[in-house]
Amino acid sequence: MEASKREKRGTFWVADSATPVSRALASLSEADLLRLQALARLRARGLPRGVGWSDLLHEAIARALDGSRRWPPGLPFLAFLSGVMRSICGELWRQRGREAELVVFEDEVEGEVACPAPNQERILAATQAIAAIQRLFRGDEVALRIMEGLANGLSAEEIRNDANLSGVEYDSARRRMRRALIRIGLTGSAP
Repeated sequence: MEASKREKRGTFWVADSATPVSRALASLSEADLLRLQALARLRARGLPRGVGWSDLLHEAIARALDGSRRWPPGLPFLAFLSGVMRSICGELWRQRGREAELVVFEDEVEGEVACPAPNQERILAATQAIAAIQRLFRGDEVALRIMEGLANGLSAEEIRNDANLSGVEYDSARRRMRRALIRIGLTGSAP
């Protein structure tokens, strides 16, 4: 592109006939850029394949610029890019799920399908994660009751009944637990 047909706005070069997305990118303030980086860092935690926050943010911007993700009228630009990043994360998790193969074998004696034993590294990591979670919720009786119910394979309704919790109390406790786990970086669940 000729230098006369573009100008530098902020940290981006924008063509004279720029799209709304490129104009919005060019008008982002330093604070907006920092917000986008923080959102990307939050979304990129625990992503498969070692996808980093900058990869996630750049991919979201690229999809917005190339038109594969359209910016709906009236939606704030930062909210739009946040949604694009969330969508990309979802794609990565779905792709990982399709690629992951559950290794099962037939137990010839019992005739049951069983999973092979995890290796020592996975056992150690799981043990450390469980200990960290128990320390985190040591003073929260509701959270401990919910974790115990989940570990025993109980449904949400069964846990609520056993712990004598209302639906609102249960949901509030789950959100509180999730925020605490995110803070210490122990979430690896798919969206």
